Amino acid sequence: MKQAIEIVIVGGGISGLAAAYYLEQAAQVQGLALHTTVVEKEARLGGKIATQRQEGFIFEGGPESFVTRKPEAWELCHELGLADRLVGTTRPGKNYVLHNGRPAIVPSGPGSFLSSPLLSAGGKLRLLKEPFVKPRTEASDESLGSFLRRRLGDEMVDNVVKPAIGSVYLGNVDAMSVQVSFGRFAEMEQKHGSVVKGMFALMKEKSAARKASGEPRPAKKPSFATLQGGLMELVETLANQIEGDILPETAVATLQYNPTHSQPYALALDDGRTLRADGVVLATPTFVMAELLDGVVETAVTDQLRTIPYNPVTTVNIAFNRSDIYDPFDGFGVVVPENESSRLLAIEGMSAKFPHRAPEDQFVLRAFVGGQANPELAELPDEALIKLVRNELAGIFNITAAPTHIHIQRWQPANPQPPVGHLAMIANIERTLAQSLPQLYLTGAGLRGQGIPDCIRQSRDVVAQIMTNLTESHPLQQDF
Repeated sequence: MKQAIEIVIVGGGISGLAAAYYLEQAAQVQGLALHTTVVEKEARLGGKIATQRQEGFIFEGGPESFVTRKPEAWELCHELGLADRLVGTTRPGKNYVLHNGRPAIVPSGPGSFLSSPLLSAGGKLRLLKEPFVKPRTEASDESLGSFLRRRLGDEMVDNVVKPAIGSVYLGNVDAMSVQVSFGRFAEMEQKHGSVVKGMFALMKEKSAARKASGEPRPAKKPSFATLQGGLMELVETLANQIEGDILPETAVATLQYNPTHSQPYALALDDGRTLRADGVVLATPTFVMAELLDGVVETAVTDQLRTIPYNPVTTVNIAFNRSDIYDPFDGFGVVVPENESSRLLAIEGMSAKFPHRAPEDQFVLRAFVGGQANPELAELPDEALIKLVRNELAGIFNITAAPTHIHIQRWQPANPQPPVGHLAMIANIERTLAQSLPQLYLTGAGLRGQGIPDCIRQSRDVVAQIMTNLTESHPLQQDF
């Protein structure tokens, strides 16, 4: 019996688990004898996915849902047999921006924009000019802020878009790469000269393709989806599907490469064991990748990986008796612009978005604290943090009732902030690694997108590259 190809995946978040799952699936299809080992330093799997189930509540410490416009997470849930566990948003969500200390609804159409207090008359006129703004001729990367200001105007960016994006990415849109965060919009500008024109063209193309195929209109998916038991259901199901080894509470101390060995990679673990591998997938934050690659690859690579900034954030789920709240918030969320006095980044209406996450007599909000603007607030002691959040909720929503449950999750660091030129830098890093460390691959939120679908897509793409390389280098391993 031929020795199985050994692939070690460092990192047991959604990226690492997806990589292991897709590797095993692809190896089975291609007839390759392959064994995976996932190494995760924390006691639990999932990375930033952190569901806490207690007393009828489902608290999410990290992402609470995924977008379905990007299909990878939706498709993976179906593939794993979780279709009947999917829960979509039950209605179109109302989104708000804090304006003069009170939530102001984000306009959802041309008519509502005209009456919105978030934009002046000049700001509204500038927004309407978007289809007529000349596109940028350079194909190089630019900041997301620069792109949006060119297309939509400063007021729309500062008062609506910037706080909304900042609450997701926890960073500065004027320093963030548009190619990573909103590459689709940049492509629309290049191809159609306008984001609005591009969106209409995309809808037209989809409609024409559907008519040409003769297929009926597909059932409409919700904009956001989660799982009945929280997003950890996806993590748990993936882990159960993986036939290889999963080693929680185990860290990789050092990574070594010796091309003269039949299995050139040696990963020394903190428990004294050493794993030998034909290939390695690093599915960790980029600064951890840099630590593992120190002394193994040229310093330019590790220095570049360390330049990718991460910002801290703390999430606070806070529940109240519905009977204690005079006017429960009906929106999916409120984002906070920099010019507001509130010290929160955003507030999510968890009960409005997914009512199943709490008992019917309970009402749950989730506050975000920290980010690039106020990183020190993410480190406040629990008592001070809860006091801050309660004071903010009292000022914004007039909620002064005592909470029934509180769940705090600290992420230090949290989300990566891809700077301008990020994709070109990552491509250069990967070219260098392919030459100096063959069969070593990178995947994860710090590379080409940080949402759950983005992480799954990247791992699936990495697996496709791994399988191409393996079938070329191990042609006799196939069992036909």
